[in-house]
Amino acid sequence: MSDLDNLLNDIQQKCDDAALEMFGEKSTARWHNPTFACIMESPDSVGEMHGTCGDIIRIYLKIDNGVIAEASFYTSGCGASIVSGDMACELATGKTIDQASEIGGEDILEALGGLPEDKTHCAHLASSSLQEALGNWLGNTGR
Repeated sequence: MSDLDNLLNDIQQKCDDAALEMFGEKSTARWHNPTFACIMESPDSVGEMHGTCGDIIRIYLKIDNGVIAEASFYTSGCGASIVSGDMACELATGKTIDQASEIGGEDILEALGGLPEDKTHCAHLASSSLQEALGNWLGNTGR
């Protein structure tokens, strides 16, 4: 390896170590490999919220007979927004509209094992995006 490769590997390792210390093992693993991160083709509903930090989280839903059959998300935000959007989709998938409407930011934080205090707003942003998508679906279906 060249000196530059060694330097880059060292920097990457320090970033990974810092993320692990700050976010914990569970959230860091989810950040590296989010399951639900994609822009869904032909969703039944979309909810998008903008955080005061500048992050955007958009949640896409496919709903079959009042049950969330599929969920995905897009974010322009940080690692905490990624893991929060991903967890919101995981918690919502397979739930009825009523059950998913109960998913709040605290539920996302608990499922993630917490986030640093200055990043907890990301879980609430993801929850608000989910609620927006649910509300849009209800409004569009006249329910």
